Parts: sequence; C-alpha cells; structure tokens
Amino acid sequence: MKNLLIIKILIFFGGCLTVTAQNSAVLKANDRLSPSPKGTVSIQGYLGQKLELCIQNGIMQKDYELYIKPFAVRNDDPSKWQGEFWGKWFTSAALAYGYQPSQKHLNLIQTATEGLMNTQTPQGRLSSYTKDFGDWDIWGRKYALLGLVAYYDQTGDKRALDAAARGLDDLIAVAGPGKQKLTETGLSLLEALSSNSVLEPVVLIYQRTGQQKYLDFANYIVEQWSLPNKYTARGMRLVEDALAGVDPIHISAPKGYEQMSCFEGLCELYRVTGNQKYLDAVVTFGHKVRETENMIVGSGSSGELWCNGAMRQTELLEQPMETCVTATWIKFCYQLLRLTGDPVWADEMEVTLYNALLGAMADDGNWWAYFSPLMGERMPSPLQVPSCNTSCCVANGPRGLLTVPGWSVMRSNDGPVINLYAQGEWKYALPEGNELVLNQNTDYPKTGEIELLISQKKSARYTISLRIPAWSKNTKVWVNGDLVEANASGYLQLGREWKDGDKVKLSLDMRGRVLKAPGNPNQMAVMRGPVVLALDSRFVKEKSYNLWLLHDGYNWKHDQSWKIDYALLEPVSSFPQEMYIDLNPVNPLPDGVWMAFEVPFLYRPTHFVNHKKESLVMCDYASAGNQYSTENLFRVWMPQPLFLNYLYPKDSWRVLYQKDGDRPKFPHKH
Repeated sequence: MKNLLIIKILIFFGGCLTVTAQNSAVLKANDRLSPSPKGTVSIQGYLGQKLELCIQNGIMQKDYELYIKPFAVRNDDPSKWQGEFWGKWFTSAALAYGYQPSQKHLNLIQTATEGLMNTQTPQGRLSSYTKDFGDWDIWGRKYALLGLVAYYDQTGDKRALDAAARGLDDLIAVAGPGKQKLTETGLSLLEALSSNSVLEPVVLIYQRTGQQKYLDFANYIVEQWSLPNKYTARGMRLVEDALAGVDPIHISAPKGYEQMSCFEGLCELYRVTGNQKYLDAVVTFGHKVRETENMIVGSGSSGELWCNGAMRQTELLEQPMETCVTATWIKFCYQLLRLTGDPVWADEMEVTLYNALLGAMADDGNWWAYFSPLMGERMPSPLQVPSCNTSCCVANGPRGLLTVPGWSVMRSNDGPVINLYAQGEWKYALPEGNELVLNQNTDYPKTGEIELLISQKKSARYTISLRIPAWSKNTKVWVNGDLVEANASGYLQLGREWKDGDKVKLSLDMRGRVLKAPGNPNQMAVMRGPVVLALDSRFVKEKSYNLWLLHDGYNWKHDQSWKIDYALLEPVSSFPQEMYIDLNPVNPLPDGVWMAFEVPFLYRPTHFVNHKKESLVMCDYASAGNQYSTENLFRVWMPQPLFLNYLYPKDSWRVLYQKDGDRPKFPHKH
C-alpha cells in the first residue's frame, strides 16, 4: 500500500520520465521544489533561440574526442587541467538531451560516455594523470564522475553508474581514511578547494547506489575541512565560517568557482543526512555572495577570485566576472531554490541569466567570454588549451544556460511553480492520466505582459504558484478576466479547480529603475525588469558634454517669472536607494541588439538656470559591446555628472587578458 502511494505521488507531481535519479530510501531531507522532467519543456522566443544556438552551434559541435584523449594518454604536466573538459562539456550535453531528447542527441552522449569508459583502468581509475594527486587530478576525476552520473540519470544505463562507482572506489583506496588527505592535494594556494569539490559526485553516487561506504567517504571529506593540514593551520573551515556569516573573500581561499563547487556538494550531503547546519551554511553563504560579491549583472570575481565585488563594481576591475563563476552561481542558486523553495534564488538566476550569462555568450552560441566587464570592451575567451580546442569558460558557460528548462517551471507538493516567464510550452502530469499543458504567450522581458493558457483533459484542483519578482512593485494578475490581489513579491499562489481553457494574465511593473552603487552612491545605473541597461558607443559617442540621469528623485520645476525650467539639485545621499525613470523603446534596432530605450538626462549649462532634458539611448547589457571590438565600447555605471568626453575606457582588453601579444580573437565562427 505504501509503495502504491509513492507511485501515485510520483505520477501526480511529474516524477522523472527516465530513471529516478535519487534513491528515496537514502534521502533524509526532501526538496521543496523539483525540476521539470525530461522532454516536458519547450522554450521559444528570445530565450529559446539562445538555448538553440548554444546547443546546436556550441555543445553538439564540439570535438569531444579531444576531451577524452587526456584520460587515454595521461601525463603529469603540473599545469595539466584538461581533465575537466569532458565532464563540463558532457554535463551540458546531458542537459541538452534532457531538454531535446532526440535520437541524435542520445547517440552523441552514448558514444561520448563509452569513449570515456574505455579509458578506465581495470582497477577503476579515471584520471588524466599517470600518478595520483597531481595539481588537477582530483578536479578532473570529479568532472568525469559527474558526467557518468549525468548519463545514468538521463538513460538509466547502469554501466555508467557502475563505472562511476568503480572510479570512486579507486579514489577511496588512495584518499580514504588513513590515506592521502584530500585537504592536502591540489594547488596549495587554493587550499585544496579544487580537490574537495569532489564531494558533489561522491554524494550523488551514494544517492543512486545506497552504498554506505560512499556516504562514509563524504562525511570523512567534510570532517577534514575542520582539521588543520599542511596547507593551512586553521583548516578549510568552510562550514564553520559560512555559518558564522564570514564574507566569502575570507573563507578558505577566495577562488569563487571552486569555493561554490564545494558548497554545491554540501547541498547534496544535506539531502542524505538531514543535517540542518549544512542547509544553514549553504543558505547563509549564498546570501553573503549576493550581498558582498555579486555585481549588478548577477556575477562576481576579479581574476577568478572574490574581490568584495559589490562595493568595487564601479571600478575598472582586472579580469572581472569569470564565466565559470557566473555559471556556477546559477547552478548553486538552482540548488538553493530546490532545497528552500525561496523565490529569492529564482530572482537571482533571472538577473544572472539575462545579463552576465547571456552577455558572455557569443551571438552564434559557439564561444564564450572568459571575463565580462561592466565598462570598456568585450573580448572572447582566448584558446587556453589548443590540444583540446577550448577554454574553461567555453566549456562551462553552457552548464549554466542549460539549467534553465529545469527551473523555469518546477514541481511542488501543490502544483506547478512558475519561476521564469518566457514564450513556450510546459507539460505537467496530473492524477488519473490527466495532463496539464501550460502555454505562455509573452515577449517578456521586453514587456511585462504575460498570458498563461491552461489546457487539460478534465478539471482538477491544484495550485499554480507565480513568482512575483522583488522589483515588481505594482503587479496585476487576472484569472479568467477577474482581478486578483497580488503579492508585493514572492510566490502568488492561485489554488482552485482549474479547467481546460482557463487563462491567467500578469502585468509586471516594467518601469525603469535607477540604482545607486553600494560602494559609491554617486555612481548610478539603470535597470528595467531583470535587465541591466548600458551605454554603447553605437548609440552614444564621446563628446564634451556633462549630463545627469533625470530620475524621479529630482525636483523638476518651471519658474513662470523667469520662464525657465530647472531641477533643484540635492545631495545624492538624499536620494532613495532605488528611483524610477521614464524609458521609451527605440526602433528599429541595429543588428545584434535585443532592446534599447531612450533614457532622459539633465543638461545644466549653468548652475541653476536653463536646464534642459535630453535623451541618450541605452541598450541591454547582454547586447552592449557585443561586436567584440576595440571600437564597440560600453559602460553600465554612470558617475553623476556623467562626463561624456571620458565615457569609455580605451584598450581595456589588456585589463581582461594580461598577456603580451595580440588581442585575442574568436578561434572560429560557426
């Protein structure tokens, strides 16, 4: 009877259409939200096109045999980190297959999996090194294990899970209790963060096999984090420092990507232990990244390291916002959204998606940026490893983007949870063979108007949860034409008997918002919905002219006796943290620009008279500078006043890529 109940629950809430990835017998803490199952999502419009370009021109075009070769050849070059490429690429390819489960995609991931498994030694070892514990040995093994688990989850092919288990057995044999400590492997300057991020696949393999030895090894890894080692006398102390609210820049080594990867593993360990301090640690850590490191476009880091980025984002930073950090931040937020059901993590992912992530992807989806600035010029990632024909960020960017189908519309105990508004179709299993087909009609975020159409065989009672973004202060929602009271933010829960043909309409508050920089209130930026706007040299040229953003914080007046318009200037500190500003859409647009708006500015030729309103065109951040040239410059943060003759930093590519030689170019265009 109990098993029958479990089956019914799985059917109602849209359990996986292939293998059940997690063994429910080993889970001690259940997710609040679960992702959309394989093949149930079809996203169209702007975002759908980006997904398609990334899959067809990027993921499916990569020569994955180059990524397998390091595991077959093996050498001990101290700078050898090519072992990461197969797993990074493959986890993206597996997500692409889950989104578009075609035979072609299945054939590709099957061949790639078998190619990697053929390099495995009889003892189970999967490594690109001949000897254990090279600088990037465990890091590469982690990605190989993640790829094998991803293939098993998509296909149910137990050979892949067995290969992953044997690879983990080999690792335990050399790094288990009484053996080499993982906290004393990998690069000492990273305090072993890269090696210890193997926690994630260790727990995933336990979840799928239920073998206690794997949970024991996971617990052992985390125990070592608290103990002194030869790299650091105080120990890594990831859990303790996160719980104490220590800023990420001061937790262990401040390498953003690897640090978050360790906390991803801790999310998985929470699921199988139910240890509340693990959940508290990852949530507190996530909020500290939001508060202290993330910049306005939803990413952080300088030179791949945490840098107190929230306070420093108006500076011309060296090598800002590594795409590996951007993609991993989305993946980490996805974990937190699943675990907590808190829509703040969906808010975070949406901003990162439309700005930092898509701003890093080339227009054809084949290549990515290594670093992404907030002013200056964009530059493609250099070809870091010619033998593998890729770079770390080119391999990693798609992993962040291909999470989108999973979290766009999720499953809860009560019904569908809509986190992302985009043109497309979502299928959702209901009881007794009934199925909800949810169609979204919208060009959001170009506009804030969204229509949801319900299609199903027969009526059913459930709750549709709509994410109301925190920035949407004036939201209107209608169900079948009747206005309903909407939350200021969070999830609006619409519970009722839903029938075929029902419609839900949303109108989100798309007013332009002027934000003050946390570290410099005299610098301001403009956002519209989740999209950051930027000045671009295609629209705004440098000239001898000073302007101020004309937002609603100014007291604009007309003096009848003097017949003049003027704005009473107040100290910037007296303005609220967020102000509104009028934006007028611009059409037609240049090729490659998604959206642009006329933005009002104030021109002050003299101190308090003859003030005039003027407009400059600003475009979305992802489009700004996307010609990847020294002539196509842009900026997000604008000092007040804005000196147009010093608008764009020149030759900033040398800040993005500090090496002698020519400016990097795209290795190839599809």
